[in-house]
Formats: sequence, C-alpha cells, structure tokens
Amino acid sequence: MNNWETEFEVKYELRYIDDHGFESVKKDSLIIEASSQSEVANIIKSKFNYSDNIQIKCIKELWKYE
Repeated sequence: MNNWETEFEVKYELRYIDDHGFESVKKDSLIIEASSQSEVANIIKSKFNYSDNIQIKCIKELWKYE
C-alpha cells in the first residue's frame, strides 16, 4: 500500500482589478501533493472558488514515490 502522493509544482496567473481600477496580473506558484495533474487543477480551482480570473499556466511533476 502506498500512502505517498506525487508532488507537483503549479504555476498560475491571477487577474484582478487593483485599487486604481487597472487590471493587474499576479504570477505565482504552489507545490501541491496529489495523485494526478487533473486533481491538482481541481485543487487550484477550488482554492480560488472556481473563479474565471485564475489561469493555470503549467503543472510539473516534481517528485513521485516509487
């Protein structure tokens, strides 16, 4: 039995309107443990309440227990 999940790096962009009314983009990344890339995408979307302002740019596998 394997209780370890794969670690993924997720790069994403969050678009929002700043205090001056201009559209801004925050680029960031997170490390997430999950069983698949689709699960990672669902975790990110859930974290940002399924907002249309979040765009996942890249999901890269970092480590996998074997």
